[in-house]
Amino acid sequence: MMKPAYHDNILACYPALLARLEAVPGVKKVYEVEDMGSLGNDRAVMPIDGAVYVILDGFTPTTTASAREQTIEIGFSIILAKRKCNPNRSLFRVDGLGETYTAIARALQGYDPVDADGRALTTQPFIQRPALPIDYRDGYGLFPLRFTAVVALIADNP
Repeated sequence: MMKPAYHDNILACYPALLARLEAVPGVKKVYEVEDMGSLGNDRAVMPIDGAVYVILDGFTPTTTASAREQTIEIGFSIILAKRKCNPNRSLFRVDGLGETYTAIARALQGYDPVDADGRALTTQPFIQRPALPIDYRDGYGLFPLRFTAVVALIADNP
């Protein structure tokens, strides 16, 4: 029997998450947590309008159904940087705040990733959870979304 991809790496879904975000309309670039530090108060660079920053933000054990198996909820914060932060009154603007935020939410809500061999990368699809507060810095808005997915650990002990 083929083991799920998360059997040896509970973060096996991470590359698929990044690839999914790269394909979202309105997302200009996908950055990881290392790039987030440059957005602090003493930052060296300004955010890119339409960029998203992906941050692994938690591992939460969710069941103790048996001593051999443990499910874990993995959390990811997706932070959308937008220069024009006001809701746009014109419809169908591909890269507006509302459109891009909605496109990200739609792309990830219910996303059930598999690897190239068809193996599951999570035991349950991604679902949206409460996110961090919105932040405004130097004319940019940072709009967080938060998604979780579940994986299972199976002990090596008989």
